[in-house]
Amino acid sequence: MDKKILEKEKIYLTSVFDKIDKLKDKNLKKIKQNKEKINYYKNFFAENFYDIKTGSDELADLNLQIENLENQNLLFQKEANRLTKQKKSPYFGRFDFKQDSENESKKYYIGLGLVQDENNENLVYDWRADVCSLYYDDHIGKNKYTCLNGDVSGEVTLKRQYKIENDKLIYYIDSNLIIDDDILMETLSKNASSKMHEIVSTIQKEQNVLIRAEDFENTIVQGVAGSGKTSIAMHRVSYLLYKYRNQLKSEDILILSPSEIFADYINEVLPSLGEEKTFTTTFSEIAKRLLGQEFETREEMLERVIGKQSQKDFENIAIKSSFEFLNELKKFLNKNICNLFIPKSMIFGDIVISKDEISDIYFNRLKNLPIYKRVDVLAEFITDKFHIPRSRHADLQKRAKKLLYNKFITTDLIKIYNLFLQSQGIEEIEKIGAYDIAPILLIKENLLSLKNNFDAKYVIVDEMQDYTPCHFYLFDKIWKCSKLYLGDINQSIDRTLPQSYLVHLAKQTKSKIKYLTKSYRSTLQISLFAQKILGHKIANNVNRNGEEVECIKTRDYARAIEKILEKRSENKDESIAIICKTKNEIKELQKESQIIKKFKVLSSLKTTNSKRIITTPANAKGVEFDCVIIPYATEENYNNELDRNLLYVSATRALHKLFFLTTKKPSKFLIKKN
Repeated sequence: MDKKILEKEKIYLTSVFDKIDKLKDKNLKKIKQNKEKINYYKNFFAENFYDIKTGSDELADLNLQIENLENQNLLFQKEANRLTKQKKSPYFGRFDFKQDSENESKKYYIGLGLVQDENNENLVYDWRADVCSLYYDDHIGKNKYTCLNGDVSGEVTLKRQYKIENDKLIYYIDSNLIIDDDILMETLSKNASSKMHEIVSTIQKEQNVLIRAEDFENTIVQGVAGSGKTSIAMHRVSYLLYKYRNQLKSEDILILSPSEIFADYINEVLPSLGEEKTFTTTFSEIAKRLLGQEFETREEMLERVIGKQSQKDFENIAIKSSFEFLNELKKFLNKNICNLFIPKSMIFGDIVISKDEISDIYFNRLKNLPIYKRVDVLAEFITDKFHIPRSRHADLQKRAKKLLYNKFITTDLIKIYNLFLQSQGIEEIEKIGAYDIAPILLIKENLLSLKNNFDAKYVIVDEMQDYTPCHFYLFDKIWKCSKLYLGDINQSIDRTLPQSYLVHLAKQTKSKIKYLTKSYRSTLQISLFAQKILGHKIANNVNRNGEEVECIKTRDYARAIEKILEKRSENKDESIAIICKTKNEIKELQKESQIIKKFKVLSSLKTTNSKRIITTPANAKGVEFDCVIIPYATEENYNNELDRNLLYVSATRALHKLFFLTTKKPSKFLIKKN
């Protein structure tokens, strides 16, 4: 580092600190002034209570004034909070850009939010601003960015990154490349919590392209473990809320998560990016509200399938998760299910509606509509026959619909689903399984419609490999808006998904596919070992070296784990996870060791701030740990393709250190091949 440059940078940082303090004080002063006005209006109302008439313009104006001031204070407080947070590290980078139309380069300092001086000059730019896309490109020299007025061409003459801690500039680095630089390596080398962190200071070029995509096409992101898929989703949300702030609000974006672990992460990351929380839900929650019946959750299904590993379960999953199954179901919904309706003449006093009339409307004129719409039209047709006032139409239509649904052989969803299964030569169900939920909801959507309150203008679906074609078809029925699907087919833990699956899925969902092949999570040693488990290379790695992966043979799993914990006890900040194949293995270890018994069990329902976690591969997805220990890694316990994926998912949770423990011959997926 050049000492003169360092001193200049320190002076600039001090000026930014000073400006942030003044801006924060200004906001707090406005809050105080508004509170005084609010109290004045409230006191005025109390003193003149009997003179101000209820419903008068004066009262309405008074309430409006108070409401406006309170809303202003919410914005002022939000800005003050953002400035407080940003002061810890006002900016993380800088680039100098000379437009073709200018004679000199202009400095752009880039941070989490905008900081301006009293002349409205930008001291720090918001990372989401159009011009800041130049910072995330991977080269210095001729470049351009796109804004509302079109393309702006010029030359990036400098790119600089900063390390700022405790109000001090520790160092700066001039770099031609963002990827694999010292600051990224330092960020990746830090200890992890069980929650992920925002990556705005180290966003890479391929991630930035997805975050700032201007189109609203449906997009499938196939990303290897540790490629930053979920962080990209959060920064994408933050970017959209900034870019389209007049059209899009946080409540317009819905995030469909496989568990509340993801929701917990969002609750931490989005506010750190200066945005309100979005609506996050799980498919299970949606199903509970739309189905209104008991069903087997995905977690229950995985525990059963992974534990028993019966051929019957595997075949059932393979059939119901296939594109062929969906295609046959669509045929059933478009044709066979319609025949459940048996038209009959309807007589209401002098009013007679013939069977032929009803049949013609239902089977011919409305043949391209789902059943619930046919019933709606028929109910309206019947109501119109009565020539009654409009005010009474709704009640009569409701009664007509009930009469029409009574003409169906059955409206029981499970019975209808079983009719479909029977037609396909598939065993009928008694209880709704995890992979029966979406098909049954599709039957309900066609027959009765899905009345839901999950409206959204943009939907993000995380862990897409956990869903079937039937799920994706259902999502299109529920949400007509654009969608971002994120996942990794190599992390499917109940079935094996080939690369061709993505092509078929893209065709079904009318999506483009984007691939993320660089892994930033684990050390080179862990990442290469994890790919060896899969049997082929799927990722490029950042060049971050670490400790070798260890496969330890032991007579006692609990004692072996205790020894590892003892050796690693010096690092109090290190997070350690024991990842077992099933809950029974967890119980076995807890029974054998009081130390392991103190580990928090990470369930699918929520995450935990504990540094010591014991869990299963299904619940570990989406989180990361400094050290991972995988016991019971024997050939007997991990021997088929499903087991291979389970081992891969578990291994890719580790950032810095990975252990496998075995009492017998280790799994063939762990043995080195020539």
